Amino acid sequence: KAAVIALMKQLALDYGADHIRSNAINADRIRSNLFGDGVLEARLKHRGLSESAYFTGNLLGQEVLASDVADAFFFLSQAKKTTGATLTVDGGNIGASAR
Repeated sequence: KAAVIALMKQLALDYGADHIRSNAINADRIRSNLFGDGVLEARLKHRGLSESAYFTGNLLGQEVLASDVADAFFFLSQAKKTTGATLTVDGGNIGASAR
């Protein structure tokens, strides 16, 4: 994540003068195909969590949905004077923040 965010910021620096915006969404624990092939099960076992506890294991105690991430993308697409920004959509999960 940190490398992608660093790249996004570099693109903002390189192309901002051309009015090309570069922003990022930092999402975590979203139900998706990334959890296929036993990835979710392995994480649950490693952390000793139920599926529900895993997906609600954030400061807000709420599962972050794909639609929440889509809303964030839409928001940034409308922020015409924003570049080099990272919008985090994870319910408050400091352990997943970019370092």
